[in-house]
Amino acid sequence: MGRWNVYEEYSSGAFMRILIRDIRRDEEGVASTVGTIMALLVFLTFLSLIVNQYVPVWMKDSEASHMNGALGQFGGIKGAIDLQILAAQAAQISGTHYIPVTASSAVSLGVDGVPIFAASTLGTLQSFPDGGPFTVSFDYLIRGVSTHVQEQSNGSIELDVGNRYYVPQKIAYENGAVIRYQSDGQVIRAQPTFSVVKTNNTLDISFGLVSLYGAGSVSGTSTEVVNTQVFAFDRQDYQGFPANAVIWVNHTSRYGLSWYRFLNQTLAGALNLGGSFCPSPLCPSPLDISYTGKIGVVVIYKVSASYNPAARTYTMRLEIHNSALLALSFFRLQHAQVQVGVGDTSSNVQF
Repeated sequence: MGRWNVYEEYSSGAFMRILIRDIRRDEEGVASTVGTIMALLVFLTFLSLIVNQYVPVWMKDSEASHMNGALGQFGGIKGAIDLQILAAQAAQISGTHYIPVTASSAVSLGVDGVPIFAASTLGTLQSFPDGGPFTVSFDYLIRGVSTHVQEQSNGSIELDVGNRYYVPQKIAYENGAVIRYQSDGQVIRAQPTFSVVKTNNTLDISFGLVSLYGAGSVSGTSTEVVNTQVFAFDRQDYQGFPANAVIWVNHTSRYGLSWYRFLNQTLAGALNLGGSFCPSPLCPSPLDISYTGKIGVVVIYKVSASYNPAARTYTMRLEIHNSALLALSFFRLQHAQVQVGVGDTSSNVQF
């Protein structure tokens, strides 16, 4: 029994050693495992390349292209309103009844993402009837009597896109201007109605006010329609200003800095005057900036902008002085009221 058991154990041990030795020498199993691991590594490398390199570049280009397209679409909104204003002005000149028409402009809100790899970039389109107020005030003479005039406009349409790969931006329509805004700068891309003509040491100035009515909001990545209807129009030509008259234009919004630059460039280009520039932090407040156009020591115009950190808005002020060296001959003020519809519902204003 003892020998048999020893032989049996020995035989079993020898068999196990032979079996293990045979498995270790089988190269087919090793090749399959290594091949599978290599295939997974190649796949993960390719997937990482897509997620970390290709998708961000693709999405950045898509978001940049979308913002450029949205800028053009807001230009279409401005063009539709301007054409309606021209139609209302033509009807007023000809003495015929003006029939309001509604213009529809498409705006793409956001960018669709890449399935699995990247989420969509959402945008929000809103109409603010109380946003971006403008105030124009001045005195002029009627048969030698000084008369005060004050006109106001409100309203803005904004597209806010929280880009994740490109710079987050806002596109806005405000008082006839299309503005492009981001955290490090802002600029007027489509100019509003503001004309300055110098003739024989006199100034002929035209300025437009556009009031927007109707609140609405819509978010997503779809393409939505903005309806605009000019339902009222008025234009007045003023002349005969007192010797010390000043035309004041005040405006408060987050886009006040772009208005400061536009008005200053327009006046400086038309009048070509010397002046004094007050950049931050040399101004009385480190958040102020201003420019004064002069002939000698006589102030012709002054434009300034001050920033309110709490409200995150700029207050822009423009002063145009009536002087003996460059007198105000005409000031033409044009005012239009526009009904705006954003989203499914909008309130109508009846006059």
